[in-house]
Amino acid sequence: MKFSRDQMKTWTFYFLIVFLSIFFHELGHCIVAWAHGIRAIPTPAKEYSVDPIPDQLKYFVSAGGVIATFIASVTGIILFAVKQTKSSLTFLAGVMASPLVYSILFIFKGRGHGDTEFQETQSAMGFSYSGHFLDWALLLLCLAAVFLWIFIAKPNYKSLPKILLGALLTFAFIVFLQEANNALFDPIFGVKP
Repeated sequence: MKFSRDQMKTWTFYFLIVFLSIFFHELGHCIVAWAHGIRAIPTPAKEYSVDPIPDQLKYFVSAGGVIATFIASVTGIILFAVKQTKSSLTFLAGVMASPLVYSILFIFKGRGHGDTEFQETQSAMGFSYSGHFLDWALLLLCLAAVFLWIFIAKPNYKSLPKILLGALLTFAFIVFLQEANNALFDPIFGVKP
């Protein structure tokens, strides 16, 4: 599979959007902490709290990241629905990468997020801590984005190899980003493995 210079620019833009959307998620956690006077630092794939987070606030800090992910995803859907360009499609794909990974984990593992972030967010929203409201909401969001893309872009079967390659590379990119982030920043912030 050969890639032209234009295709390489598209892939670079895509992975930049994936990176920035993950950082935006972490920033969402920090914004809630900052609003309550708690020092927190966003890194590319994790937020670190310098101050202890009170139990009653922990669920809302978790919700900040999830809300940021929803904002980015819905922005991507609206942008692509309003203006169907190559850039808006690439942006949509990039902001939907994390929700798609969460949805795949939900389908295969039974929970979209490995930590307790989804459960805490659900509790902050008034839903059952042990339920799957957010897992289903993100899966539906992903399905809405896919159906919109199919309806507007009308892809053919020839694009399937690039889509599958992109999905594999995205999963590897997100795992690498998380592992590299943890290896670099966990020791700095005193997080034990």
